[in-house]
Amino acid sequence: MRPPAPKPRAAAASSSSGQHEFRPENPLLLLPSVRASKFSLGCPVLDRLLSGGLPAGSITEIAGESASGKTQLCLQLALIAPQCLLSGSSLFLYSDLPFPLRSLRRLAPKSHPDILDHVLVAAAHSPADLLTLLSRAQSVLAHPDRSRHRLPIRLILLDSIASLFRADFDASPADLKRRSALFFQIAAKLKELAYRHQCVVVVTNQVVDVVEGDAGNTVAWSSGRRVSPALGIAWANCVNTRLFLTRELDAAGGSARRRMKVAFAPHLPERSCEFAIRRDGVFGVESAER
Repeated sequence: MRPPAPKPRAAAASSSSGQHEFRPENPLLLLPSVRASKFSLGCPVLDRLLSGGLPAGSITEIAGESASGKTQLCLQLALIAPQCLLSGSSLFLYSDLPFPLRSLRRLAPKSHPDILDHVLVAAAHSPADLLTLLSRAQSVLAHPDRSRHRLPIRLILLDSIASLFRADFDASPADLKRRSALFFQIAAKLKELAYRHQCVVVVTNQVVDVVEGDAGNTVAWSSGRRVSPALGIAWANCVNTRLFLTRELDAAGGSARRRMKVAFAPHLPERSCEFAIRRDGVFGVESAER
């Protein structure tokens, strides 16, 4: 006789409190796929670059120099959230003060004055603040029915991760180790929220000048400078998808041509497209070759 087949292991183990611990059976399930729900950027050109939009269930980083369009794009995403297929509210966590409320109101469609009710805003002043806010968000995400007048949260925005680590850390081995540990804590919590609740998580990052070498991190030319996303390779390993916003200045030093590049993603090839920042939002520019 054949021995009985072993019973499959449960995907999650029960804790002593009776709650289920987040423990996916297959770590590859954390990676976005072409079948994952996608969040539109509000522009068909940019959506085409990303094969439909930003994937749910993972972390997308938007890196770029100051005034490259990172915050503008986040504000645009927050206002799209109630109108897209995922139809939800957004949680906008910001560390760059002050919050650009005037820009958010300017971008809001006049035909939907109540759309701002679906944008939740909170300030994070330190990594500890951020972890506390994410723990509170977990409770809100787990009980979406408690708010009768607001859609469930489907988008989490953090602008920006680099600002949280400007102070309180130096280049000593002990501080670098402590900083990396916080990266992993923050990323683990964001990935848990994204995967458990099928949210879209977007994190912006600043850039630093690259003098020589790249130490394995992403490097690109922007505004005539060789730059790389801040926080180094330790943080780069915490995100699933990295989008790099760059600028190319013309010879006269006036207007700039902007590009959005897929630096890396498990579901996309490396490619890019031109985009423009207008008063009504961020929009891709059709290639002349099409």
